[in-house]
Amino acid sequence: MSEHDGVIQFLSVISRLKDTRRQGWVERGIRQPESVADHMYRMATMTFLCLDPTLDKTRMMKLALCHDMAEALVGDITPAMQVPKAEKEARERAAMDHIVGLLPGLATAQEIRGLWEEYEAQVTPEARFLKDLDLLEMVSQAHEYEKTEKEYLARGELDTFFTAVDKIRHPWARGVAERLRDTRETY
Repeated sequence: MSEHDGVIQFLSVISRLKDTRRQGWVERGIRQPESVADHMYRMATMTFLCLDPTLDKTRMMKLALCHDMAEALVGDITPAMQVPKAEKEARERAAMDHIVGLLPGLATAQEIRGLWEEYEAQVTPEARFLKDLDLLEMVSQAHEYEKTEKEYLARGELDTFFTAVDKIRHPWARGVAERLRDTRETY
């Protein structure tokens, strides 16, 4: 297999993220739920908005683009699926092994793996902030769905997504999330 063949296979695998729907929204009956790629793109864009000078925006953007990459092969596993944490981690690690294995000899492969592992381990300020952005993006999406899908949603059906606000640690991200929660429409 040539380097180019591996890149083509890699691109084919990650293209699945465009068709992999975020399962939490599917479980709530959202008509056209966002894809994992939609989620990752918005998170990457959100990194530009953070004004914290202690955080490396470029690194966070890369983390955002890698953090859910394994879902191209394993799908979006939610708590409702009752997959044990160790099994979910093993599936995702195997998926990442396959994905980076498509890029033999490319330094980018090891960078992708390292970024994914950094996010999973939550050992850097950037990874921890990105975890907060993951939650903030979800809250923001719930806010959008409550506005656009209200005729299809039962009252309070997305309440559980707004409980994530209390898990957000970074003051900027938490402030945005609190504002979203506080401006929810009542219908």
